[in-house]
Amino acid sequence: MRSSRRSQQTSSGVMLLRRLATSASAALRGGANDGGVLAAVRAEIADELSSSPSLPSLKSQDVPGFSIVSDAPRGQDVLLRRRDSSEEVLVSALLAPLRFEGETPLPRDALMKVFISKPGVKPVLRFDCRAYAEEGDGGDSDYDITAVWYHLFPGDAGEDKYEGPVFRYLDPRLQLIFDRYLQARGVNSKLASSVRHHLIQKEHVQYVSWLKSLEEMFSKDH
Repeated sequence: MRSSRRSQQTSSGVMLLRRLATSASAALRGGANDGGVLAAVRAEIADELSSSPSLPSLKSQDVPGFSIVSDAPRGQDVLLRRRDSSEEVLVSALLAPLRFEGETPLPRDALMKVFISKPGVKPVLRFDCRAYAEEGDGGDSDYDITAVWYHLFPGDAGEDKYEGPVFRYLDPRLQLIFDRYLQARGVNSKLASSVRHHLIQKEHVQYVSWLKSLEEMFSKDH
């Protein structure tokens, strides 16, 4: 909900634009030569730091059964792997684009792609999922499967290939079976919540770092 910190993070860019407009008017009256950008950026940094951003760290206990393959501090995604003698599960996730309700930014979703394959066998089963914030201020997330894809080999896709029906149009019983299939492989609401929360924190830290770079650049003009 909008009162939660996570929802507030989604509005950071919007707030910066508003501060820029306000600061520009004040700067013109005060004679500043940067149009008020520095003042607006510093105000935005102060506001963001009030939520105490720290470098996010995705730990093994946050994603039980998975190892973290890739989570670059400057990257937008995270890649997880779960592997045993009979199967490999890869989960790739990044934040979905911002959505608005009027001028109000909505809580960010995370887009997850789950790839399941057998050792030495080329076909790959892929699930597209969307992790979203549950109602309330608890900060928990859940997820929905949005599509199921079958690839004869990795990268096997094309505009002319039939990829199956829209997931929500499948028989409800089949939808439930697919959901249980993923849960048995560790893809559940806990994983979705941990991944989504981590990506939001990660973007927040990246945003503050970007603001500080702007501050340093515009400070040189003062």
